[in-house]
Amino acid sequence: MKILLVAINAKYIHSCPAVYALRAYSGEYSQYVEIAEYTINDRYEDILSGIMEAEADAIGFSCYIWNADYTRQLIRDIRSICDGTRPLLFAGGPEATNSPQAFLDMGADFIIRGEGERPFRDLTELLAKGEIVWKNVAGLSWYEKKENGKILLCSPDPKPLSMDSLPFLYDNLVPFDNRIIYYESSRGCPFRCSYCLSSIEKSVRLRNMDTVKKELQFFLDHTVRQVKFVDRTFNCNHAHAMEIWRYIGEHDNGITNFHFEIGADIVSQEEISLLNNLRPGLVQMEIGVQSTNQETIGEVNRTMDLGRLTEVVNGIRRGNNINLHLDLIAGLPYEAYERFAESFNDVYAMRANQFQLGFLKVLPGTVMHDKAESYGMVWSERAPYEIYRTKWISYREICRLHEICDMLDLFYNSQQFIRTLPVLEKHFADPFEMYEQLSCFFRRKGYRKNIPAQKQRYEVLKEFAAEHTDEKGMTEILEYLKFDFALHYNKSRHMVYSQVLDLGEGPVEYVFDYQKKNPLNAEAEYHVVK
Repeated sequence: MKILLVAINAKYIHSCPAVYALRAYSGEYSQYVEIAEYTINDRYEDILSGIMEAEADAIGFSCYIWNADYTRQLIRDIRSICDGTRPLLFAGGPEATNSPQAFLDMGADFIIRGEGERPFRDLTELLAKGEIVWKNVAGLSWYEKKENGKILLCSPDPKPLSMDSLPFLYDNLVPFDNRIIYYESSRGCPFRCSYCLSSIEKSVRLRNMDTVKKELQFFLDHTVRQVKFVDRTFNCNHAHAMEIWRYIGEHDNGITNFHFEIGADIVSQEEISLLNNLRPGLVQMEIGVQSTNQETIGEVNRTMDLGRLTEVVNGIRRGNNINLHLDLIAGLPYEAYERFAESFNDVYAMRANQFQLGFLKVLPGTVMHDKAESYGMVWSERAPYEIYRTKWISYREICRLHEICDMLDLFYNSQQFIRTLPVLEKHFADPFEMYEQLSCFFRRKGYRKNIPAQKQRYEVLKEFAAEHTDEKGMTEILEYLKFDFALHYNKSRHMVYSQVLDLGEGPVEYVFDYQKKNPLNAEAEYHVVK
């Protein structure tokens, strides 16, 4: 008997912890479980033939917004190829849980809802024993045929698992070579953001700290490049967060990086003090701001004090050792284009290492989805269900924000123009206007269709600046462009390079050492020749 678990990831560097968790929890029946991982960039025909060649008795798919359409088509094609006969086909994950009919209509036999470890273990036990009465397993949904059609039936939900009952997934690191390791020390979220599926589970379950430390030490001992915690709000339990941050600081191997998503409004001064003393590059932080419009924040069941947020961000940045990401979401209720520009400028002013502009996804199963009609929302019916327009923002404005997002990624998030951008911003009313004008410039010049390579972007930014500055301003910008270029590109066969620059205080010679790079932005270390 063979069960094949299929994961289709967004990128090669990603992995799918869900399929490994299902296999690990199946215990003595894990010998019957195989895993196949692909990406959405692989040829569809290769994925289909690879699955069919496995000749599995049952095939399960892990379904998320990036692979939902892909997976439904695979289920339909496998069912057609097999002419309605076995294998048994099933799906799980957020997409299948919240839209079971979409997968059942394609030919899936059943859906595993929500937390899948226990239902999957029960299924593997039944199949290993040659039994197929899977309808008795808790946590499943399926169609029951009736004279006048079919109805959706669901078995009762299983009880949530203790985090300490979950096996460690990474005893064998070979499948994760050069890929991100995903790790969870908790499940659930105490917050109720209306657009987020994590708001469905009201409680937070924590993994035993001794177990967590043992597993983190495994990653450190094996010099894993990056461990990304998938805990929804990592610092919702102060003591839990502090102990983990303290542990990785004390046992730092000088290589491994840890990523955490945190809530800024609950960050304490004690946490900031601890974080400020970690090795530069050890920790990466993500803070979801989403909006600075209080009416919007209240409507989506969040809290956000801009003054407090600024204080926390400044406190974290003070250590100059943490790669900090701040996020906004466009398309939320009560936020028109002009008001979003204010949110943009508010967050931009905090100068995080990465400023990520995302777009609302109206996910089935969320409060946002239930209230979407009252907001006048129109969104794609295909995953990832991204917003097209609302009562407050038009489709054309959403398109314009997509273009601004691209400019933000090319010039700000690339970290190549850290010195130049603040100088260029002085020639515009505010940063949002600068990126808005830059996006118009890109469209007019045809750069949207032919994105300039990294080195070419210095010339593109110079060309853009020439249209918006006078001779004096242009002279200053050119010097800073030279500075940024020298920080990132070695101009000689040697790893040390010197250049004379005038950054406002007269000509000065700078020496750049490309053997020593800043772990946060990959800039060469430099010093001034006196």
